[in-house]
Amino acid sequence: MATLAELCRSQTDLTEAEVAHLQDLTGSWGLLADLSFADLLLYAPETEETEVPLVLLGHVRPTTGTTLYRADLVGQVFRRSRRPLIAECLEEGRIVEGSVHVGVDRDISLKAVPVRRGDTTVAVLARERSRPGDRPMGEQERTYLSVFDRFANMLERGEFPFRDEERFQHRAPRVGDGLLLVDREGRIEFASPNAVSVMHRLGMHRAVVGARLDDSGLGAEMLRSAFAKRTSVIEEVVRGSEATIVSHCLPLLEEGRATGAIVLVRDVTDLRRRDRLLVSKDATIREVHHRVKNNLQTISSLLRLQARRLTSKEARAAVEESVRRIGAISVVHDALAQSADHDVSFAEIVKPLVRAVEESVSMPERPLHFGVTGDAGILPAQVTTTLAVVVTELIQNAVDHAFIGSSAPEGGSPGRVEILLDRRPDLLAVDVVDDGVGLPEDFDPSDATGLGLTIVRTFVEVELGGTIHLRPGDESGTVAEVRIPASRLVSPLDDARDPRR
Repeated sequence: MATLAELCRSQTDLTEAEVAHLQDLTGSWGLLADLSFADLLLYAPETEETEVPLVLLGHVRPTTGTTLYRADLVGQVFRRSRRPLIAECLEEGRIVEGSVHVGVDRDISLKAVPVRRGDTTVAVLARERSRPGDRPMGEQERTYLSVFDRFANMLERGEFPFRDEERFQHRAPRVGDGLLLVDREGRIEFASPNAVSVMHRLGMHRAVVGARLDDSGLGAEMLRSAFAKRTSVIEEVVRGSEATIVSHCLPLLEEGRATGAIVLVRDVTDLRRRDRLLVSKDATIREVHHRVKNNLQTISSLLRLQARRLTSKEARAAVEESVRRIGAISVVHDALAQSADHDVSFAEIVKPLVRAVEESVSMPERPLHFGVTGDAGILPAQVTTTLAVVVTELIQNAVDHAFIGSSAPEGGSPGRVEILLDRRPDLLAVDVVDDGVGLPEDFDPSDATGLGLTIVRTFVEVELGGTIHLRPGDESGTVAEVRIPASRLVSPLDDARDPRR
């Protein structure tokens, strides 16, 4: 379904400023629907001409009453003869009330309110509800309807929606949160049952109605600021760890003067408690990753010290390989320690791994250049750790076997090792490509007994459920192809995320 802005641009002549004005209205009109116990519909003419049809730009249903409409009519166009009260309101720029017959024995009470911006009526807000009949109305219903009428008069005068309005942090306020009606002196004239419960949470156990808002536990500055700025003000009140209340104060204006206000109060204690738990949990997880990284670095340092004391070249090489593998895991935990999420971008892991290898093996007599192309997207931490070790082993394998000897490749150009990442809907492809001497003619990957390839095969085939294939390059060198199915790129709590989505 098209948005309000899209409907306005495609079916009306409204300016961008007028469209923004209507968006401000629909951002808070759920409150008006609740206050009126009715459906609210927003109409605008297709053009400024007097006989053009009307476009239905928006519709909101109340949470305090029954809707009249099961179907969605937004975007439909109506002749003015079918909406005479709307047309009259639009042409005369004043509130129009009346009844509409929709059946043999059913009438709808309709109130058409002009939505004014400056001196121009840009749209009409229609309140439609079943006729109440002869049933008596309670105090709460009478109060809500009278507050709606005050907002309707503000719409007619162009004083609502408010300019420079503070936006609610979580969702638009609704009447069910709890409503306080305050007069111009700051005295509470009415309090809904939910509002009374919220006041009790703040420690106010005496009568709420008749008390001053200053004495309720809510911030007194909030009301003064709303009256002075003539716009809504939001404030959060915290009473230790026992209660957290968000209050949304909307001034009621009459020709520029504040004649009172409604204060919507919502108890968000449990929500804030969960937020604090999540923040604490995330901080704990990051601290764990940070400590794991530090411990891995300590182990690497101890292994380096041990390697210096070894006299056997094979033993020293084995220890250095272990240090390199631990370093790959440490890079992953370093990224996790800095991330607010449990998943990380694999491309951001590969780049420091490549830099570490490049710094350790590239020498003037054997220059090597490394590159990373493509994106693997966001991967779960466990998959990232395993794949980081795999890529490190393949890079080191290319360095050790593709560029044999201590001299530069023929022609003086440096050797190249490319890591190609390609995230597809069905799998993740990781290719490590070099332009070295290539594979021996009698090479059989299944007969390879080196520890590096053994680790790679075990991690790829067993841990990741993928495949590893070594083949000659298109012109020279070797290509190591790793393929991981998409089903193994999913964390236990979420789906893997494709960078192209």
